[in-house]
Amino acid sequence: MSEPTPTGSTPDGTIPRAAQRMLTSGRLARRFAMVSLMLGVLIAILIGASLYLVSSRHLARQHHANVEANASLAARQTEGLLNTLVTTVRELAENSVLATALVDSAGKETYLIPFLGSFNHIASMPVALVFTDFEGEPVADNGRHAAPLAIAPADMVWLRAAIAAGKPAARVVQQGDTKFLLAAEMLIYSRTTSPEGALLYKVPLDSLVLHPEAELLHGSGPPPPVPADMMAVTVPLTVPERLAKLGLKLRLEAPETPTTALLSWMLPAYGLVAVLALLAIYIGSRAVGNHMTRSLRELERLAGAIATDGFTGQRARVRGNDEVSALARGFNAMLDHIAAIQREREMRAAEEITIQRTLAERAEQARAEAESARNEEERSRQEAVMALMVAERANAAKTHFLAAASHDLRQPVQSLVLLTSALAIRLGDHPAASLVGSIEASMDALCRLLDAILDISKLDAGTVSPNIQAVSLGTIFARLEGEYRLRAAEKGVAFRSVPTNVTLNADPALLERIIRNLVENALRYTDHGRILLGCRHRPGALRIQVHDTGIGIPPEHLERIFHEFYQISNPTRDRGKGLGLGLAIVDRLARLLGYRVHVASRPNKGSCFTLDIPTSALPAVAAASGAPDAEQAPEPGRGTALVIDDDPLVREGLTLLIEDFGWRATAADSAADALRLLRDQPRPPDLVIADYRLEAGATGLEALRAVETALRERGFPAPASVVLTGDTAPERIADAEASGYRILHKPIAAKEVAQLLSDSLTDAPTGRQEAGDRRNSTILQD
Repeated sequence: MSEPTPTGSTPDGTIPRAAQRMLTSGRLARRFAMVSLMLGVLIAILIGASLYLVSSRHLARQHHANVEANASLAARQTEGLLNTLVTTVRELAENSVLATALVDSAGKETYLIPFLGSFNHIASMPVALVFTDFEGEPVADNGRHAAPLAIAPADMVWLRAAIAAGKPAARVVQQGDTKFLLAAEMLIYSRTTSPEGALLYKVPLDSLVLHPEAELLHGSGPPPPVPADMMAVTVPLTVPERLAKLGLKLRLEAPETPTTALLSWMLPAYGLVAVLALLAIYIGSRAVGNHMTRSLRELERLAGAIATDGFTGQRARVRGNDEVSALARGFNAMLDHIAAIQREREMRAAEEITIQRTLAERAEQARAEAESARNEEERSRQEAVMALMVAERANAAKTHFLAAASHDLRQPVQSLVLLTSALAIRLGDHPAASLVGSIEASMDALCRLLDAILDISKLDAGTVSPNIQAVSLGTIFARLEGEYRLRAAEKGVAFRSVPTNVTLNADPALLERIIRNLVENALRYTDHGRILLGCRHRPGALRIQVHDTGIGIPPEHLERIFHEFYQISNPTRDRGKGLGLGLAIVDRLARLLGYRVHVASRPNKGSCFTLDIPTSALPAVAAASGAPDAEQAPEPGRGTALVIDDDPLVREGLTLLIEDFGWRATAADSAADALRLLRDQPRPPDLVIADYRLEAGATGLEALRAVETALRERGFPAPASVVLTGDTAPERIADAEASGYRILHKPIAAKEVAQLLSDSLTDAPTGRQEAGDRRNSTILQD
């Protein structure tokens, strides 16, 4: 035991006895935590109180003054904008152009509309203008028709009341979430005291406020409440007499406390003080810890000596009754146990050496075997990579071949379809019309093959986007049963669907296309028995199944039936058994929608194709039932069309067909030829059809842009524009879809041409379709 120290000092004479008792009594963790906590709390209280008392009041006053100054500045800016707006509109009302338009309405297209169109913005503010006569009927406007700035019917009713009063007027209106300043200037001339007309203008209130945190209030209603942690400064506006009755005020909201100003200098100060406080806590804790861990350091030195020189009977020194003393006693018990273990270890040393040698030999053998296995695995991996590269090159070559072959086939097929349709129209009831029907049937079979190739190309190009909505599965089942029951009965096969009331979120056209292709496949390969269509719920999925009693599929072919042009029992390529593309389209559509399709089959027994839909698509709102309206043949009307195609047969056939529908058609083989024809025509075309590929590397997109530019320079609007293409390469399809023009894929039939002519007269001639309407509909058709 150590000797006691004198009262009031420690062995080294630096720590008083009272402090020593506090540091040496109780548990180590509590002692160390209490001392560190007292130091940290004391420093934090002193620093925080001093900084808060010095800076809080000064910063608060400075913050409020800054907010008021910003509010005044924003109010002066808004007053300037209002003065500019009112002055500009008043001067516009006094302009002679408007006075001339009141008596010469025939010339408004020449000078009035362009004149008003130049006032789309006043002082960078968007403005909607309407010029009316003395009865409030619009004469012209500045072209602002888009919501929400468009003039509403209620605005015109208010204007007529203002004209009846005969004085300028103004009010604040709200449409949706946006408020607008609605005002009117009267056109009063010297010959009469009543208004000859009026000028209505409409401006968003938000555009009159330049400060992002400010808003414009008016006297017609209570101001919105101020949030609890915010302050607001309201400044009345000095506005022209016409707007004085509105009681316009500008309100600027800002945080109640000067957070930014406080942080700009308080954080560095607090950071510096915190660093100093941490340093003080570290030094104090280090001093206390050194005193408290003296016994631990002795144990550490003893353990190091045992590890270096071995155990020779050493013992740890025990002081007091705290945790370190208990650790020293436990350490001594461990040393006793080590001594016993050491004696037993010496007896088993020879046996362990023998065992270790045996294990080393076995480990070396296992290592050699593992190395050989890794080498074999690496060779297999390299062979698999090479096989994958070869397969990818073969697939790319196949895709390019199909694209080139499809494009080269579509050109003559398109000319045949167009010429045959024109011939059928001109023959009428002639006896040779039956031969034209046979030609059209053959063309229809060839078109189905080309359309299937186009479907595959669109899916590979990624241009098909699902349109998710609520779909009634029972409606699809009923429609397919009504369509295929008679066809199945003609083959002696019973077709039935199990009624269901399941509703799910899906693309209705793509989902029906998947189920239709599965039913078509079952009908082709089933000659007797029955076909059953139904669905059932499984954990995690809704399962749609098509059962048949057909010829079945051998197991070795199950993985390849979803490849393009792969058919098991059709070596003669009988068109009645399909093209070998239906299941390939099913597989791609299922992956596009996030579904899983698989098949179970037994040869000569039948097959079951299953479509698993995740339960995340369930439940959904019940879809509206009812069959779609029957498609009506369009009435093309009368118009003018411009055809641009470098293939003379396609150009001639399309021109003849358009003329048979009562239109006037002109044809060009290039963009330059089209521009030359336009210069000789006084009237612009209503429709422009351009082939995607033109001669000398030019494209139909370039030709359409050149035609639009030429017509715009002559003051004509852009006509309806359509790109006609026979290219099925995925990259070409993606480029055409990204252009924004309406895309039609060759071959197109007479019905599609008639629909196109009808659409070009009924739709607004914008030339381009919206981005949301670029989804190609060919993949959705049966």
